[in-house]
Amino acid sequence: MIYRLKVSLISPLHIGTGRVLLRDYDFKTSQGRTWVLNQDAILVDAYDRARPGEPWEFLMVPPGQLVQDHELSEESPFVRYVLKGEVTESQVREQLKDPYGRPYLPGSSLKGALRTVLMIHALRSGYWKPDLKALGERRERAGEPWERAVFGPNPNQDLMRALRIADSDPLPLSPLPLMLVNAQVFTADSKPGAPIVLEAVKPDTVFHTTLSLDEYLFSEAASTLRFTDRRQWLTDLAQIANKISRARIEREMEWYKRHQSFQKVVSLYSPLARTPLGPRAFLLQIGWGAGWTAKSVGFWLSQQEQDTLRRRYQLGKPPRAGRVWQPNLARPFPRSRRLSARRSQNQVLPEYPLGWVLVELEGEGR
Repeated sequence: MIYRLKVSLISPLHIGTGRVLLRDYDFKTSQGRTWVLNQDAILVDAYDRARPGEPWEFLMVPPGQLVQDHELSEESPFVRYVLKGEVTESQVREQLKDPYGRPYLPGSSLKGALRTVLMIHALRSGYWKPDLKALGERRERAGEPWERAVFGPNPNQDLMRALRIADSDPLPLSPLPLMLVNAQVFTADSKPGAPIVLEAVKPDTVFHTTLSLDEYLFSEAASTLRFTDRRQWLTDLAQIANKISRARIEREMEWYKRHQSFQKVVSLYSPLARTPLGPRAFLLQIGWGAGWTAKSVGFWLSQQEQDTLRRRYQLGKPPRAGRVWQPNLARPFPRSRRLSARRSQNQVLPEYPLGWVLVELEGEGR
């Protein structure tokens, strides 16, 4: 069965490439805008203007210093695209795009988030009971035994083989769907962390893609896969995802409501918690900023189990802490959230969580 998916952004979405854009090399800020540079065009122009026999010192100069402010415009060959606003930091985290520079939503981002949703559902429904002794030694891969217990013993027998989500259609570049987001890490009891500047897809942007269920993998011919007992998980995926997302929103709101500075965050979450949705629509948080509460089943374990994991894997350990560091279990975990931020009168104020989307399944499936 194949369904069309409509994914509407509620808050800015950043899915990064892992690459950062550097000031004067990849971007230049002036005139209230941030100009993302075409380095090749700038260097070719500098080469063409060089006199015969003149030393090529320009090759040692950042490309942004070879182009003047008056040469920057949306039509300039030296500019790839223009973002509204000026950047005060030296780096900007790049948004994922296709080879033509068009942002898109990778199917893996949606599928990964839904895999976590189904893992949480397996726990909350009683289908699976976590065994802390079965976890791996290395923190980075500790949960793999749990995943095998829920989805299947190996990739060939993994339930998620039956769920396929394609990369979305790329977004048109006019009008540009990207924006700059100033983000910071906020805790309840300390100053915000260092500023982080992101490229992000704007709220109200809509992606279109497809979701398909491989019915053959549930047939008698594929009975050795033993997927039949979990077929309903994929059939009822929208209801399951929405139930878990709403439960998570309520728990997140409890954290934010304890602190006056997070009123804007609560103002986004409150209507989300109350908005009625149809049987084939659900809320989901994906991408950068979703954090541990969205990407781990640990948030749904008992307090005693969470404390055991915090001690075993030293969760929340500061970068410069010594080897004998132990968590303060009197403090909640996680104790921070990544949020967009704005400056007002020398204060850094939290605004909104990133990556919230509304997913709607369109069509009856075929």
